[in-house]
Amino acid sequence: MAGVRKIKPPSPSFPERIRLHLDAFGVALREAVKPSRMTIQYPRELRKRPKGFRGMLVLDVEKCISCFQCAFVCPANAIHMKKAPNGKYYPCVDYAKCIFCHYCEDTCTKGAWKSTNFMDVAFKSVEEMLLTTEKLINGPEVPEEEREDEYVVEYEVKGTKLGLKKDYSPEKLVEIEED
Repeated sequence: MAGVRKIKPPSPSFPERIRLHLDAFGVALREAVKPSRMTIQYPRELRKRPKGFRGMLVLDVEKCISCFQCAFVCPANAIHMKKAPNGKYYPCVDYAKCIFCHYCEDTCTKGAWKSTNFMDVAFKSVEEMLLTTEKLINGPEVPEEEREDEYVVEYEVKGTKLGLKKDYSPEKLVEIEED
């Protein structure tokens, strides 16, 4: 085959391998002393979600006109229509496929789809991830009000530092990496 070259993997010398291992230990030590990433202790801590966050969906069947637009526009093919006893077709959402793009909500001319700020849901099986129209009408079981305690984490950017909004102590700030 013309134009195809086989590339050999690098084979570093013994001193070079030692240097590479020491570099890796150095990175691990730096991360142990001053982490470059901030993590939260989920589920004990929750990240505060911004306004307009696109979470689970709720369907208002009174507004649904069975136009199939939500099913047509879904890029993941997560929405399919199911015939109801009244002869109309209503959407069902398969959250095993859903990518939370909310094109269904955006394309609905009558506003039958509503997005919630709720995303923390667990299913026991893949079959449970298919939400029928009946389950979509009721919506997800959402806590009455958002938690506002010391375990709700909110981040803020200050200059080139990313830190917790409530606490700006220097040891809790990390540099933001530029792409």
